[in-house]
Amino acid sequence: MVANAYGRVHDPKSGELYARYLEVAGEFRLKRPPQPLTPPDHTEAPLSPFPRQTVIGCVAVNARLSKAQAQRVARMAHDGIARAIQPAHTLFDGDTLFCLATGGEPVQSPAELSLLGAVAADVVARAIVHGVLHARSAGGLVSYRALYEGADE
Repeated sequence: MVANAYGRVHDPKSGELYARYLEVAGEFRLKRPPQPLTPPDHTEAPLSPFPRQTVIGCVAVNARLSKAQAQRVARMAHDGIARAIQPAHTLFDGDTLFCLATGGEPVQSPAELSLLGAVAADVVARAIVHGVLHARSAGGLVSYRALYEGADE
Protein backbone atom coordinates (compact mmCIF):
# COMPACT_ATOMS: atom_id res chain seq x y z
CA MET A 1 0.00 0.00 0.00
CA VAL A 2 1.09 3.52 -0.78
CA ALA A 3 -0.93 6.20 0.96
CA ASN A 4 -0.88 9.91 0.23
CA ALA A 5 -4.52 10.48 1.04
CA TYR A 6 -6.47 13.69 1.28
CA GLY A 7 -8.00 12.56 4.57
CA ARG A 8 -6.45 11.88 7.96
CA VAL A 9 -5.38 8.57 9.45
CA HIS A 10 -5.79 9.77 13.02
CA ASP A 11 -8.13 11.73 15.25
CA PRO A 12 -6.55 15.21 15.49
CA LYS A 13 -7.81 15.68 19.06
CA SER A 14 -6.66 12.40 20.62
CA GLY A 15 -3.97 11.31 18.15
CA GLU A 16 -5.61 7.89 17.96
CA LEU A 17 -5.25 6.03 14.67
CA TYR A 18 -8.67 5.30 13.18
CA ALA A 19 -7.76 1.71 12.26
CA ARG A 20 -5.95 0.84 15.48
CA TYR A 21 -8.85 -1.42 16.47
CA LEU A 22 -7.73 -3.85 13.74
CA GLU A 23 -4.33 -4.43 15.37
CA VAL A 24 -3.34 -8.08 15.66
CA ALA A 25 -1.10 -9.24 18.54
CA GLY A 26 0.44 -5.81 19.17
CA GLU A 27 1.77 -5.54 15.59
CA PHE A 28 1.67 -1.72 15.58
CA ARG A 29 3.88 -1.58 18.68
CA LEU A 30 2.27 1.61 19.96
CA LYS A 31 3.39 2.61 23.44
CA ARG A 32 0.46 4.71 24.56
CA PRO A 33 -2.86 3.11 25.41
CA PRO A 34 -5.77 3.51 22.98
CA GLN A 35 -7.40 6.94 23.20
CA PRO A 36 -11.09 7.68 22.69
CA LEU A 37 -11.98 8.91 19.22
CA THR A 38 -13.94 12.09 18.63
CA PRO A 39 -16.33 12.50 15.70
CA PRO A 40 -14.52 13.81 12.61
CA ASP A 41 -14.93 17.51 11.92
CA HIS A 42 -15.64 17.87 8.20
CA THR A 43 -16.24 21.63 8.44
CA GLU A 44 -12.57 22.56 8.54
CA ALA A 45 -10.36 23.69 5.65
CA PRO A 46 -8.88 21.16 3.22
CA LEU A 47 -6.50 18.75 4.88
CA SER A 48 -3.73 18.99 2.33
CA PRO A 49 -2.19 21.83 0.34
CA PHE A 50 -1.60 19.48 -2.61
CA PRO A 51 -4.25 19.08 -5.32
CA ARG A 52 -3.69 15.37 -5.98
CA GLN A 53 -3.72 12.53 -3.49
CA THR A 54 -4.09 8.79 -3.78
CA VAL A 55 -4.00 5.46 -2.06
CA ILE A 56 -2.78 2.66 -4.28
CA GLY A 57 -2.00 -0.94 -3.54
CA CYS A 58 -2.35 -4.60 -4.30
CA VAL A 59 -4.02 -7.35 -2.30
CA ALA A 60 -2.56 -10.80 -3.02
CA VAL A 61 -4.63 -13.85 -2.14
CA ASN A 62 -3.81 -17.55 -2.17
CA ALA A 63 -6.90 -18.44 -4.17
CA ARG A 64 -8.02 -19.30 -7.66
CA LEU A 65 -10.24 -16.41 -8.75
CA SER A 66 -11.97 -15.46 -11.95
CA LYS A 67 -11.49 -11.94 -13.23
CA ALA A 68 -14.91 -10.98 -11.84
CA GLN A 69 -14.10 -12.49 -8.43
CA ALA A 70 -10.75 -10.67 -8.29
CA GLN A 71 -12.53 -7.42 -9.13
CA ARG A 72 -15.01 -8.06 -6.31
CA VAL A 73 -12.21 -8.68 -3.79
CA ALA A 74 -10.44 -5.48 -4.91
CA ARG A 75 -13.71 -3.54 -4.63
CA MET A 76 -14.33 -4.88 -1.12
CA ALA A 77 -10.70 -4.15 -0.14
CA HIS A 78 -11.48 -0.46 -0.71
CA ASP A 79 -13.42 -0.61 2.57
CA GLY A 80 -10.02 -0.83 4.28
CA ILE A 81 -9.20 2.65 3.03
CA ALA A 82 -12.35 3.97 4.68
CA ARG A 83 -11.50 2.17 7.93
CA ALA A 84 -8.08 3.82 8.09
CA ILE A 85 -8.63 7.26 6.50
CA GLN A 86 -11.32 9.89 7.08
CA PRO A 87 -12.65 11.20 4.80
CA ALA A 88 -11.89 8.51 2.25
CA HIS A 89 -12.50 8.33 -1.50
CA THR A 90 -12.77 12.10 -1.93
CA LEU A 91 -12.79 13.94 -5.23
CA PHE A 92 -9.10 14.66 -4.64
CA ASP A 93 -8.12 11.00 -4.24
CA GLY A 94 -7.31 8.62 -7.06
CA ASP A 95 -7.69 5.51 -4.90
CA THR A 96 -6.91 2.28 -6.74
CA LEU A 97 -6.56 -1.26 -5.45
CA PHE A 98 -5.69 -4.36 -7.42
CA CYS A 99 -6.24 -8.00 -6.50
CA LEU A 100 -3.64 -10.60 -7.40
CA ALA A 101 -4.74 -14.24 -7.16
CA THR A 102 -2.00 -16.89 -6.96
CA GLY A 103 -4.20 -19.65 -8.37
CA GLY A 104 -4.11 -21.64 -5.15
CA GLU A 105 -7.29 -22.79 -3.44
CA PRO A 106 -10.57 -22.49 -5.35
CA VAL A 107 -13.29 -20.32 -3.85
CA GLN A 108 -16.20 -22.62 -3.02
CA SER A 109 -19.09 -20.18 -2.53
CA PRO A 110 -20.21 -16.55 -2.65
CA ALA A 111 -19.95 -16.52 1.16
CA GLU A 112 -16.29 -17.60 0.95
CA LEU A 113 -15.57 -14.88 -1.62
CA SER A 114 -17.28 -12.33 0.64
CA LEU A 115 -15.15 -13.43 3.59
CA LEU A 116 -12.02 -13.12 1.44
CA GLY A 117 -13.02 -9.55 0.53
CA ALA A 118 -13.76 -8.66 4.16
CA VAL A 119 -10.36 -9.93 5.29
CA ALA A 120 -8.73 -8.04 2.41
CA ALA A 121 -10.32 -4.81 3.68
CA ASP A 122 -8.88 -5.36 7.16
CA VAL A 123 -5.45 -6.10 5.70
CA VAL A 124 -5.54 -2.91 3.61
CA ALA A 125 -6.39 -0.82 6.69
CA ARG A 126 -3.60 -2.46 8.69
CA ALA A 127 -1.12 -1.92 5.84
CA ILE A 128 -2.01 1.78 5.77
CA VAL A 129 -1.37 2.01 9.54
CA HIS A 130 2.01 0.29 9.10
CA GLY A 131 2.91 2.78 6.37
CA VAL A 132 1.91 5.70 8.57
CA LEU A 133 3.96 4.39 11.49
CA HIS A 134 7.04 3.95 9.31
CA ALA A 135 6.80 7.27 7.45
CA ARG A 136 9.12 10.16 8.22
CA SER A 137 8.49 13.89 7.76
CA ALA A 138 9.56 15.19 4.35
CA GLY A 139 8.93 18.08 1.98
CA GLY A 140 7.14 20.19 4.58
CA LEU A 141 4.72 17.38 5.49
CA VAL A 142 4.79 16.27 9.11
CA SER A 143 4.64 12.54 9.83
CA TYR A 144 2.48 10.88 12.47
CA ARG A 145 5.61 9.89 14.36
CA ALA A 146 6.75 13.52 14.48
CA LEU A 147 3.31 14.73 15.64
CA TYR A 148 3.03 12.09 18.36
CA GLU A 149 6.61 11.51 19.40
CA GLY A 150 6.90 8.47 21.61
CA ALA A 151 3.71 6.88 20.33
CA ASP A 152 5.69 4.02 18.83
CA GLU A 153 8.88 2.16 19.64
